[in-house]
Amino acid sequence: MKNILIVGLGSIGQRHYRNLKKINKNFNFFSIRKKKNSPELNKFNQIVKKKFISSKKKIKEISFKELENQKIDLALISNPTSLHIKTATELAKKKINLFLEKPISNNIKGVNNLLKLIKKNKLICAVGFQTRYDDLLEKIKKIIITKKYGNIEKCYIEHKHFLPYHHKYENYKISYAAKKSLGGGVLLCFSHEFDYANFLFGSPKYMYSSLKKSKKLKIDVESSALIIAKYQKKFEAIFDLDFLKKRQVRSCKIQFEKAFIKWDLIKNNLEIYRNNEIKLIKSKFQTRDNLFIEQLKQVLKSLKFKKDPKSNIYNGIENLKNILEIKKISKFN
Repeated sequence: MKNILIVGLGSIGQRHYRNLKKINKNFNFFSIRKKKNSPELNKFNQIVKKKFISSKKKIKEISFKELENQKIDLALISNPTSLHIKTATELAKKKINLFLEKPISNNIKGVNNLLKLIKKNKLICAVGFQTRYDDLLEKIKKIIITKKYGNIEKCYIEHKHFLPYHHKYENYKISYAAKKSLGGGVLLCFSHEFDYANFLFGSPKYMYSSLKKSKKLKIDVESSALIIAKYQKKFEAIFDLDFLKKRQVRSCKIQFEKAFIKWDLIKNNLEIYRNNEIKLIKSKFQTRDNLFIEQLKQVLKSLKFKKDPKSNIYNGIENLKNILEIKKISKFN
């Protein structure tokens, strides 16, 4: 495997490029992108140059038509959410393995057709829920399966990040996260939370959802969401998401019969409270890039052995259906 295509060279497209270069300097890179004026960013999403110039990075810019004459081993789709399925379908027709950024779309249109193409052409399709590769997520799953601390009584999942701080290099009002037409809104942007909850607890029944639009942010999508879901017909989980809190918070708290655990996805650690004692477990992935690199390594391994990666088209579709179900039952306040 040597030829990699990246569709979209915004912040996540550039991150994947940098990390793939770390994994293998001998990859040949190609790109298809609409925006030619994106700034060059570092791993902290800080501008290092006014423009990301593909030729200086030894990335060959091509068109979809030119793909006919070019063998591509893997295509990473990192353009706006609303374009994911259309782009992936075009590439799947050309029998190219896929890495779809999350969420896979903002609606269900074209999803079944894409899945048929993936099956027909025996393609690997990874989806960018890198949290699936986190060692702490696996530790929590093991605690749940073995019932080490008894049954789950309740769960609180929180993700809050001030939208203007998300990509400081651009005007947040024109970013994909702020625009309904591009697949923005807190539900789709923070779709990781629903995905890892499904991995831990199984399929949910959504009981309640309240969405709000912020007058302060002046965007046409929901800026906050409060959702209650029931898992295994036994316990409830609350999802508390918003674009409003200036100090970023991201955590998963689970109350068991015999212990309480807190997974902090900012500090990358897991705290276990039991019998007036606190046990601290640190993730082996102490930076965001560490986890993104692990994800890419596992995807490349999946391509080599022709096996579905941990995060694939199936959990990607389930995630999208969950979010669309939440929107259906939501009350706007």
